[in-house]
Amino acid sequence: MFEKLLTALTFRKPKAPSALRVRNRYDAGAMGRRLGLWMPGTPGPNAAILADLDLVRARSRDATRNNGWIKKGINSVVSNEIGTGITPRSRAPDETFRKAADALWNDWTKVADADGVLDFYGLQSLASRTRVEGGEVFIRLRQRAPSDGLPVPLQLQFLEPEFCPSDTNELLPIGGHSIRAGIEFNGIGKRTAYWMHRTHPGERFLTINLAELVPVPASSVIHHYAPLRPGQLRGVPWTVQALIKTRDFDEYDDAELVRKKSRASYTAAITRANYADDEYKFDPFSGAPLDPQNGDVPIMTVEPGAMVAMLPGEDLKFFEGDSTGAGYADFVRQQLLGAAAALDIPYEFLSGDMSKVNDRLMRVVLNEFHRILEQSQWHLVIPQICEPVWSAWMDQAVLAGALTAPEYFARRKEYQRVDWRPQRWEYIHPVQDVQARQMEVASGFNSRSAVVAERGEDAEEIDRQNSEDKKRAEGLGLTYATHNLPPAPEQDDQGAAAA
Repeated sequence: MFEKLLTALTFRKPKAPSALRVRNRYDAGAMGRRLGLWMPGTPGPNAAILADLDLVRARSRDATRNNGWIKKGINSVVSNEIGTGITPRSRAPDETFRKAADALWNDWTKVADADGVLDFYGLQSLASRTRVEGGEVFIRLRQRAPSDGLPVPLQLQFLEPEFCPSDTNELLPIGGHSIRAGIEFNGIGKRTAYWMHRTHPGERFLTINLAELVPVPASSVIHHYAPLRPGQLRGVPWTVQALIKTRDFDEYDDAELVRKKSRASYTAAITRANYADDEYKFDPFSGAPLDPQNGDVPIMTVEPGAMVAMLPGEDLKFFEGDSTGAGYADFVRQQLLGAAAALDIPYEFLSGDMSKVNDRLMRVVLNEFHRILEQSQWHLVIPQICEPVWSAWMDQAVLAGALTAPEYFARRKEYQRVDWRPQRWEYIHPVQDVQARQMEVASGFNSRSAVVAERGEDAEEIDRQNSEDKKRAEGLGLTYATHNLPPAPEQDDQGAAAA
């Protein structure tokens, strides 16, 4: 026994000195004076958000209604992410089917809204706005009867996230099914239904039963949100990191404005070395008794340029100028920089202040902002909304006989091929940017079709329009020099023509 213990002690690895162990840690894991009170828990992706999600969403909506900075930030995100719409172009192998599908889609977009308010591209903006402001949105695919007279018997019903309560969690008697955060899953974790109220629970003028929830099949529901962690079931408002800062700053800025406005109303005070006991009851100018509605305090209004004749012994002391605004502009800029960073938008877009940027800096700013929004376009809006809607729309169009597609269900993927094109970004320097694209195409680094697609247009449609314009001009005996223009002069980065 003693020999075994001696062997174990001999070959046991010595402990590292405590100083060495500290150096091997991350600084963010230290427990000293600075970070000793920072003790966050380790909640999962849903436990971290579901407890306060309703309150965060309500505060985000309140800020959108009342805080101009939050409203401007949301408008900037939506207008740049969606613009006038992300449009599709059919890429089915059959040309006749492509043209028919594109024409039918254009007719259907005008009546896509189940509420009859927006077209399909307006609904895209509504989806983006609701996701940014409220964290998520639900879209129901509502099949309609042929007698409704729609180009395709399908419409989209938009539902705010309150329709599906996030605090609904239950084990169902169905084999392996459960409800988590209002969403029903089967035994293998696939979404099978969304448990929803029949009407919006926040519309208090309606008589509703808040305890009644109806399962809506997941196959007819699109859930549009941005999952930030694997396994996250519900969306968080885009504005969440900016809510506190923008609220505090907005209240401070308003208080500062009111303070300056109130102080500006007072110009000077009349003082007197000796004041009799009965004199305070009368106006020093007119001698009339003081008005109790003014608190028995004499208040004089003096027009600009007026000279005051005072009584013997009275002195006029003017208030000093308000110098507390020194450095206020820099302070405001710093606060809005933080708010813009929290909203993931450029400071210039949030504030409208372009005084510290030039063309070169603006190009960098726009490129970064566009890259962020392209992620949202291609990772959220297009795969979550556009593609499922296109798929369901085409299924209904073929079933209703609005589109002719032989062997459709055997070749469904071929028929449903589509390109989605976000609205183009405007050129920063039109001449330079167009010349750069011309050089790419001429050098074989890119194609006309790809360049046109980046602009949100269709190369085939542009070619068709050019051909029709040429025929019409020739028929009228007109000649245009559009194909023989001289090269534009080179420009520097400031947009001025080079010498």
